[in-house]
Amino acid sequence: PLDNTIDSWGMYNRECVSYTAYKVAASGRYMPYWGGRGNAKQWDDNARGSGIPVDTSPQPGDVGISNNGYYGHSFYVEQVSGDGSIYISDYNQQFDGRYREYWVSADTVRARGFVFIHF
Repeated sequence: PLDNTIDSWGMYNRECVSYTAYKVAASGRYMPYWGGRGNAKQWDDNARGSGIPVDTSPQPGDVGISNNGYYGHSFYVEQVSGDGSIYISDYNQQFDGRYREYWVSADTVRARGFVFIHF
């Protein structure tokens, strides 16, 4: 069930941040312990504070951040196409604890002001 376990990074299970922390760590990269340091919309600031680059240019393996809404949202960039659209995976995008994979157009990436953390 959603939010019934605290993961290795101090976040609740089946949430977008828990999933993206797992994906970074599973890829062999360092994932800082950001438990208790806010929601997805604080991750870009947490990354900058930790010296991790953040910008608006997506690359495969990045964690994307939407700062929209109360909590924001994090997602994992699986692929970037030549036209700038991105194929992403995430959890809980619709507050239902479910996993999803889907394409997001380059226009949507720009319009929503997504930023990308380069772990």
